[in-house]
Amino acid sequence: MELYPLKFIPIYINKIWGGNKLKNDLNKNTSQNNIGESWEVSTNKDKVSVVKNGSYKNEKLTDLIKKYPKELLGPSYNKNDKFPLLLKIIDATKKLSVQVHPNDKLAKKLENGNGKTEMWYVLDASKEAKLYIGLKQIENKKQLRKVIKEGKLENHLNEIEVSKGDFFFIPSGTVHAIGGGLMLVEIQQNSNTTYRLYDWNRVDDAGNSRELHLENGIKATNLNLNIKGNQVLLQKKTSEYKQEILCASDYFITNKIYLNGSLSIENENFVLLTCIKNEGKIYYGDNKSEDIKLGESVMLPANIKNVKLKGDMNLLKMYIPESLDQHIRKLKEKGFNKI
Repeated sequence: MELYPLKFIPIYINKIWGGNKLKNDLNKNTSQNNIGESWEVSTNKDKVSVVKNGSYKNEKLTDLIKKYPKELLGPSYNKNDKFPLLLKIIDATKKLSVQVHPNDKLAKKLENGNGKTEMWYVLDASKEAKLYIGLKQIENKKQLRKVIKEGKLENHLNEIEVSKGDFFFIPSGTVHAIGGGLMLVEIQQNSNTTYRLYDWNRVDDAGNSRELHLENGIKATNLNLNIKGNQVLLQKKTSEYKQEILCASDYFITNKIYLNGSLSIENENFVLLTCIKNEGKIYYGDNKSEDIKLGESVMLPANIKNVKLKGDMNLLKMYIPESLDQHIRKLKEKGFNKI
């Protein structure tokens, strides 16, 4: 059975730090205010994506995976596999708390769940916008515990001024926070395990601080990470498109596509697309088509054939290869080169 490009009803989550950019700038169809997150593709517990287009309209993604695991996700998946990714768009008008996520081994031990490696792509940034990624002048976990208990962790955060189009790969174990004035795409492992280390000394109306997860957070922190952003790994240019591999890991690959014409998509597993500029069309099968508009996300099932993107638009393409090393070699054989 051949499926088709699947769109899902966004799952909107109100946050005290949320705003209105998702509906004002990305044309999200909602009357809600203070939307902090739009979960674009999710099978996470009570936040399961529901199809909004085509013959499977109103079906849950989890039910489709049970019916068509290999057709939808790829040859190595079965109906008992957990969907491996979670795709969000975030609108932060204020700082989020300082957090860290465990790796797979520690998450299994502490939560019986997955770790969380993620990536951020900045869709929009105010003039003073900042991300906080990694630590500075922290020599060991004993010192880390001390500065957290003294409420001084912000003095040791690696502060990065960011602009639209910046991107950062955030491995599990990285202490991080999103600053205010930012809208970004977040692609991550399918996990919601978060340990809060610091909340900027904020208190609620009753004078109470939010809960911290000090011991597990310190266990999860990797002090030896060297975080770098905006480093394109591989690139390919033609007269109709430019493709940039922004990050490549065992968990996911993110490819930014600048399209001015057409581009054929070959996929061994499922592909997630998010349109980040303008709009275009996805052609598939026997010249069938589906629109993709600014701010929309689409899942291309693994068994879909003859997929071609057409238009004048920019997209993020996110997917998981069967073998990372083999896939990188294939990309180079197809004309991708280091810059």
